[in-house]
This record gives sequence, C-alpha cells and structure tokens, in this order.
Amino acid sequence: MISPKYHTFHTPSAVQPFAARLAAVLLSFAIIASSVQPLGADAKAVPPQKPAASGPAPGKTAQPEKIQSPKNIDELLKLEDRVKKAIAKVLPATVAIRIGSGSGSGVIVSREGYILTAGHVAGKPGRKAKVTLSDGKEVNAVTLGVYRSPDAGMLKITDKITDENTDEKTAQSGWPVAQQGSREDIKLGMWCVVLGHPLGVKKGRPPVVRIGRVLRIQQRTLQTDCPLIGGDSGGPLVDLEGRIIGINSRISGDISMNYHVPIDVFRDNWERLLKGDDWHDDVPKRDSANVKSAFRKVVAKAAKCVVRVKCDGKDTVLGTIVGPDGWILTKASEILIETGELKGRIVCRLRDGRDLEARIVGIDPRFDLAMLKIDATDLPVIPWTMKETPVGNLVAAAGMADEPLAIGVVSVPRRAIPPLRAAIGVVVKDGDKGPIVQAILPKSPADKAGVKKGDAITHVDGKPIKTRKELSAALRRLRAGTKVQLTLLRDGKKIEQTITLKHLVTAATKKRDMLNRTGVGISRRHDDFPLVLQHDTALRPSDCGGPLVRLDGKVVGMNVARGGRTETYCIPAAALVTLMYPLMSGQTRPKAVEKLVTEKPNEKAPPKKAPPEKAPPRKAPPRKAPPKKPEAKKAIPKKAESKKPQPKQPAPKKVEPKKTEPKQSAPKKAEPKKPAPKKAEPKKPEPKQPAPKKPENKNPEPRQPAGK
Repeated sequence: MISPKYHTFHTPSAVQPFAARLAAVLLSFAIIASSVQPLGADAKAVPPQKPAASGPAPGKTAQPEKIQSPKNIDELLKLEDRVKKAIAKVLPATVAIRIGSGSGSGVIVSREGYILTAGHVAGKPGRKAKVTLSDGKEVNAVTLGVYRSPDAGMLKITDKITDENTDEKTAQSGWPVAQQGSREDIKLGMWCVVLGHPLGVKKGRPPVVRIGRVLRIQQRTLQTDCPLIGGDSGGPLVDLEGRIIGINSRISGDISMNYHVPIDVFRDNWERLLKGDDWHDDVPKRDSANVKSAFRKVVAKAAKCVVRVKCDGKDTVLGTIVGPDGWILTKASEILIETGELKGRIVCRLRDGRDLEARIVGIDPRFDLAMLKIDATDLPVIPWTMKETPVGNLVAAAGMADEPLAIGVVSVPRRAIPPLRAAIGVVVKDGDKGPIVQAILPKSPADKAGVKKGDAITHVDGKPIKTRKELSAALRRLRAGTKVQLTLLRDGKKIEQTITLKHLVTAATKKRDMLNRTGVGISRRHDDFPLVLQHDTALRPSDCGGPLVRLDGKVVGMNVARGGRTETYCIPAAALVTLMYPLMSGQTRPKAVEKLVTEKPNEKAPPKKAPPEKAPPRKAPPRKAPPKKPEAKKAIPKKAESKKPQPKQPAPKKVEPKKTEPKQSAPKKAEPKKPAPKKAEPKKPEPKQPAPKKPENKNPEPRQPAGK
C-alpha cells in the first residue's frame, strides 16, 4: 500500500495532458500484456550479488536527454512508441505482494526470484508472502532485508520455477526480470512510467500503467506526477528505456505529490538487504537520548520539584512543587470533570518514591490551575525567574527523571490564547424585538434545548439583546461547555431556555483538529488562557503541569497545555507567583470539592501547623484567660494560679505555699523565680488581641513557600 504523508509544500504541474493519443497508449495496454514475451536468454540478468548498473560505463558520462514537451502529433507518436517499449520490458516482472492483511507491489530483478519493494510493504525480515505474477499465477516468497529510513525492502521467491507456475520459456530461462538503471539515468523533467496494483490485486487485471515526468530529484527521494494510490507501494518507476529508476513509496495530497525510492538506494545497500538486515539511519533526533543528556544539568534542580499526579491510581498529569511544606501546582482540568467534581482520589508520587494523598485547596479556572496540599515538609525549592524569556531561547520540559521530557525553543513572545468559538447552532436575522431564529442546525445545542424557528432572542443571561451583532458578541466571549440562559419571545409569550454552548464544527475546524492531534495529541483544555509563553516542545498532554527551564537552570513557568502539533503553552512564572497566594488561601476552591477540603483534611491540618510555628505561641491558654478576668481582679495572684494549673492539678497545691507570685509560668519549676515581674495579669485581655491574628497565622504557611 502507499504510505500517506502530509506535506505543505506546493509543486506546480509539470505538463499538460496529451489529448487523445495518450488514451490510445493506455487502451493498448491489454493487447501489450497478452503479447509480451519473457526476456530472452541474451537479456542481462541481475545476479544475487550487488548488480551492475546498466548506465554508462565507468569514465563515460551519460548523454543528457533532450527534455521538452511534445509539440505536435509526430512527437506524440514517438513518445507513445517509447512508452510501449518500456512497458513491454518491465510489465512481465511486475508483481503483486500480499503479506497478512496488507498488500502492495514489487518488481523481480533476478532470475533467482529476488524482488524489490517498499520497506513498509515487506514490514520485517522472515515474513511469509504470496506473490501474484503478471499473468495472475501465485507463488510463495519470504521477506529479506528492510532499510526503514528510505523505505526500501526485498523479498525472495521460495517456490521453484515450474511449468505450473509459469510458461515453458520462462521455466527454462528463469523468472522474468527488469533491468536496473542508476542515478545517472535520471533527469529532471524526463518522461517516466510507473506500474503497480492500485488498491490491491484484482482478478483478471494485470499491472496498471501510468505515465508522468520527474519533478524533483533528491539523494533518497524522487517526486513525479505519475498518479499513485494505496496498493502501488513497491511497484517500479522506469524510464523510457525500460530501466528501473525508482520504487513507489508514498503519496501526499496533491496529484503531483508521488514519491519514489531511487534505485541507487537499493544498489548501495544490496548486501545488507540480501542478508535480511533490518535497520534505519541512526540520526539523532531533536528529542533523542544523546541530545537530552546535554540538558541534565539544566533541569537538575527543577526535576526535584516535579511530582506525578494520579487519580484513582492512573497517571493523569504532572505537578510542580511551589512550597517546601507540601504545596503543589498542577493543571485543573486533568483532575476535575466538567461539573467540577474530582475524577478520583488524588495521590502525588514524589521523586523519592513516596505516594502521598493530596487535597485540592484552590482552583483558578482562567489559567486552568489547581493548588494541591500534601502532608510533607522540607521539599525542594523551585528556582523561579521573573525575567521574560525571548524568542529563540532553548528550553527544556523537566520531568521526574534526570533527563528532560522534551526540548525546544521559545516560539513567540508572551500572548493570550483566545477561546475556541462556541455556538448555540442557530441562524438569525435582525428583528423588531430581537434577533429572529431563521434556521436551527440539527443536533445543535439550540435544537436540543427546544428553540424553534421564528423565536425572537431578547436576552442572554438577563442582558438585553437587540441585534444579531449583540448576540454574537455576547456568545463570543463564552467558552464551550458554558451554560447560558436565553429569553425567547414565542407567540407573544416569554420562554426561558438554558443552553450549553458547544464548539462550532466546520470543515475547516475538522481539518485543523485532525492535523493538531497528529503526533502526541492535544490537551482537553487548550484554549482561553489570559497569558502564556508558547514553545515547541513535543510534550504529551499527560506530561503537562511540570516546569519549563531555560539553559541557566531557572524555571520560566509551568507547562499548562499541549495546544497543537507545533505548540505547547507555559504560564509565565511572573503570573504564577501572583496567583499562588489566592490559591493557597483556600478561598478559590470549587464548591464540588468543598466537603473534601473542609472535613478530614482539616483534622490533619492542625498537627501540621502546630510543629513548625504555632506550637510556641500556643493560643489555647489565652482563650481560657477571658473567663478568668473577674476572678483575677478579686485575687489576682491566687485565683489565676489555681485556675491555670487546674489542668495540671498537682501544680496548684505546690504553688499555694510558695506565695502568690507564680502567675504566668509555662514551665512548672520556673514558677517561683519568674512570677513577680508579671503581676500585670489584668492585662490578660492582651491574649485577646492575638486571637484575631489567627488568620495571620494561617497566611504564613502559604507565604513561606513563596518566600523560600
């Protein structure tokens, strides 16, 4: 089959069609096929060893063919005659190949039964194949070598040649063969002929002939306008002398974009193909291991701040440690469903292998961020940089390993990503009382909500709408999935309809989405960001949420979405820092997870806060102090002492004989020495002053991460 590839370059058409004479060439094909005789014994057979080129002898240069388009009927007749002769030489050696459920074409180049084909047709060495000869008879074969980079492959017929699988003359001389040309035989603009079995072999149909010209010559690729399709892969491309100059490989969108492997690729790698090697060129790709290894020092610090976020045990997204006491920032839409509820139990796996349960503290829907909290301390501090990173700077997406997940370059300056266009699915015109519905798209949100033709749309979410421009403006700012309240006027009655917006799907958007999803895919939420830094790292959607690092090891932001085949979005560090404090405060958590945040997690929260800072200024005693104020006024020394040690009953009995001096004594034995200077216990309203500062004690926790 033909392996399709999508290219964006344009190749102009090389020639105009030939009129009626070309039709005669193709119509005469059946007659030629039935009258062709196998190559005689005097023909040059290609041995199993590296074949000799049929081009000019060493030391001589090929005579350049005069390339020009036919100008009259005489020139067309000459071209036709050469085409027929070329077909007669190569058609008997053209075969169909079937391996498993796949099929393709090939050409026999050796009396012993060696067949050249495309690498993707052969697949891999040692596969059994069925070969259909040009006369329709079948023989068995096996795949040999595969050179994957240029798409070259070889097979060998395993059946012995007999009268049953071929005619008497062929049985005596060996399998029919086609001669091989060389790169010297190929000229830009030269006429050529291609053969194969388009869309697979069909009973009663011999190999199909097409004609065209060479449009581009490269070391490992030829381009022609000989039209190909699936099933033609592996078939021969020949010049007008009947010599193989290429093997059909792949196609692209335009009819002139047909690609072939030059014959010299097979000649230069003949021995390895015969041996059955399976190889490709070891050319380091951008994200190959040896290239990534150069970035190890670059991501060393940032990688320590990366965690894997899991929902119900499944890898969901990455997270970035933004505070040493358990604050983790990640991508919200990967851990929440559209209703705002959790996808499952959230667990963060740290680089040291610990799995710690996490709770959501805050959500920022604008930037698609979620702040998580885990029970951990002394986590690494991330090396932020607030400086803008210019276009062209190399960057690396840090993961949990020593090497980065992907590398790339900053593509464009900071910018906003607009929302994808959403719609309700109606066609409207201006009316006296508002836009009038003229048509409703089938299965659209409006159709499902019960909107009818002739309805007047008077309000959107309570805002008056008078024209279709106002309606378009009101909906354009909303994202797909947003619910809007429409007020309709139908037969003089007001009707309220709730509609959920959806993306506008057109032929253009379908093509765009198809192209963008090739490769590593795109994130579920990849639009509508107030500010991003775009780069070209090929980052999987499940690997978003980690830091983006420049060459000096500084973190420029957090990767938030894979936006398309050529782009990944990162929220700049300067924006993240301003967002982290509100997220840590707990005021932005979604209602759907409110219970999960306020119930069990709060029970575990106090022990976390007590050990680091709140234990020394313990505020439990000052709460008990206010009811003791009246008693303190009557007998400041004695009653204050007796009530404070009440939780420690043995202490008051020992303190009474020691006079009334020990008033506020946190340590027990220090009471006789340091009570006197603090007789101003009527100032116990002072502990009431720190009480309102309790929110201040909560704030330091989020402030510590950012400060550090």
